[in-house]
Amino acid sequence: MLPRSLRQLLEGARLELGEEQGVTLSGYRSWSPDPPQPQPPVTLTEEAEEGVIYTVTTRQPGAPGGAGSQARSLKAGSLVRLVRHLLEAQTLGDATYIPAFLVTYRVFARPPMVLGLLLDRLEEVGALEPGPVSPETAELQRAFSSVMCSWLDRYPEDFGGALDSGLVERLGRSLQCALGQGSEAERRLLALRGVPGGPSNGGELEEEEWGAGEDGPEGGVTPRGDPDPLDILIFQADHVASQLTLVEAALFLRVVPYQCLGSLWSQREKKGRERDCPSVRATVRQFNRLAGAVIRSCLARPGLRPQQRARILEKWIHVAEECRTLRNFSSLCAIISALQSSPVHRLKRTWDETARDALRSYEELSTICSEQDNYNLSRQLLFQEGTSKPSGTDPAPRRQLRRPQEQRPVGVVPYLGTFLRDLVMLDTAMKDELENGYINFEKRRKEFEVLAQLRLLQSVCRNYSVQPSPPFQRWLRALPPLSEAQSHSLSCEIEPPGEAPIPQRPLKPTLVITHCTELLSSVGNPLVSWEGPSSHEGPSGCSPDLLPPPHGPTQLLSRLAQVTSQDKTPSVIAKVLEKHGQERAAAPQFQLVQLLPEGKELTFPPTANVFYAMNGSSLDFVLRPKSAGEPALPPSAAPRRAELSATFPKIKATGRKLARALF
Repeated sequence: MLPRSLRQLLEGARLELGEEQGVTLSGYRSWSPDPPQPQPPVTLTEEAEEGVIYTVTTRQPGAPGGAGSQARSLKAGSLVRLVRHLLEAQTLGDATYIPAFLVTYRVFARPPMVLGLLLDRLEEVGALEPGPVSPETAELQRAFSSVMCSWLDRYPEDFGGALDSGLVERLGRSLQCALGQGSEAERRLLALRGVPGGPSNGGELEEEEWGAGEDGPEGGVTPRGDPDPLDILIFQADHVASQLTLVEAALFLRVVPYQCLGSLWSQREKKGRERDCPSVRATVRQFNRLAGAVIRSCLARPGLRPQQRARILEKWIHVAEECRTLRNFSSLCAIISALQSSPVHRLKRTWDETARDALRSYEELSTICSEQDNYNLSRQLLFQEGTSKPSGTDPAPRRQLRRPQEQRPVGVVPYLGTFLRDLVMLDTAMKDELENGYINFEKRRKEFEVLAQLRLLQSVCRNYSVQPSPPFQRWLRALPPLSEAQSHSLSCEIEPPGEAPIPQRPLKPTLVITHCTELLSSVGNPLVSWEGPSSHEGPSGCSPDLLPPPHGPTQLLSRLAQVTSQDKTPSVIAKVLEKHGQERAAAPQFQLVQLLPEGKELTFPPTANVFYAMNGSSLDFVLRPKSAGEPALPPSAAPRRAELSATFPKIKATGRKLARALF
């Protein structure tokens, strides 16, 4: 059943899809919310004329329009008869012909050829002669006006520099004769001349989708040098998902449907066709860019411990959850595809350390992206209302209940690969021509049904409302991808083939701050949590998603700091501050705490060697500002025993051993 909101959108989109021809989207008939009505008997026959074959639909008495009403739909024909049918389709009751022809004809003809044949037909019947005209001629002029208005409005790229000037003059005179001097169609034609490709050519979407003009060193995540793949950890998951949706939605709205046709897309790798289908290529580039960023961040820094690397996997799973909530199926599939890639999937020790709830969510999201039954589940979800479960079929992760759905923008971005696959399969299964050489227009009608679904989804996609955040967009755009060989090599360096899953301490372990309470808030650090609302701009021009929450642990995965066996607590704190762009001199204002099992904590005195604590059972650390009034004591004055007692009064035997190793 088609949801109410989508039914309303469908009614609103009918004009765009060809309402003037009475278009109905047969692809959605099975979802009709109305009970089936008894239909009068229908008889289908074929009739052949010179150069054309029609399918004749005859409705028996009781049908709308009276007894014996007929509709003649063009099934196949020569190019001349296909162009001629543009002027006859409305009269013959062929409702979907004009939009189907305009979106698919480039497979078998070029714009100048079609336009020339159309003008030839009008001149042949005298429809362009000045003076009074017969009712039949007036009907042809109206049909010509309707076709040209639709053509100019939806496919302006066809009227760019490729058209011969003589043909343009003929077209201008024809529009004047049919619509009068200075018509809107004539003005639009003149405006399009001299602009190659027209204003909506779906060209190389490079700077536009990334917010051109906002680039520069200011406000970036990594102000100098190459971007750090682990910078993904300092962005909120919902912030990342919304920014991905902003880019994906802009790209999907610019997709030119006919560039998805199987006969065009399947030829994209052939010599001389490298620049074909640019709007589809732009979407594919973004998909690959995101998948590459996921793989690169998951394989970054081979020296990370499995527990630390697992936090990166969890972060991307949470981002995928947020994409699902936003109905951004394109980014969702890109992330899941990357996590399922061989270099990431084979990291057994890392996956073993991944949280169970994240793993459950990962399995649920993988089901949505599954190719089973030709992406059947994702197709159902595309046309759902909201994110609630439809009859128990939608495995929506529990995290989606975190915020009310009405507070989120409503839209949809499909995984374009689903439709590309449909169209390639259609192109393979059906012949372009019949044995007599006629163009098989039944094939084009089938393709039109798929493209009409894309048009409908584009109308829904316009409902998003997301503000751009240049720091994240810059990071994603600048992150260089890894080749397949590089990815495999890094993966094997992290976990060598056949290696027993025994944790080994790296020479220079990396400290990960996994929790935060007002971390660095006193110095305005732009840290982020995975969860939490945002309302205003933060310090230094950071987006609101880059502000720390006011209180309480936030389950934060902070930046990483390399730790050696010579580093005492003040040195480690200084390194963490430096990684967050803060002054090392602020280290005395903070204390480092290790979170131990059963909710207990161990506060490190200034003389502690953090290196050895990282070999313990707990790898969760907290960096806290010291409480008001607490003096910043020099290392020599640290009250070691008192501090341990106050923080962790009932230390167990394992804790005593750890304490002795530390101090």
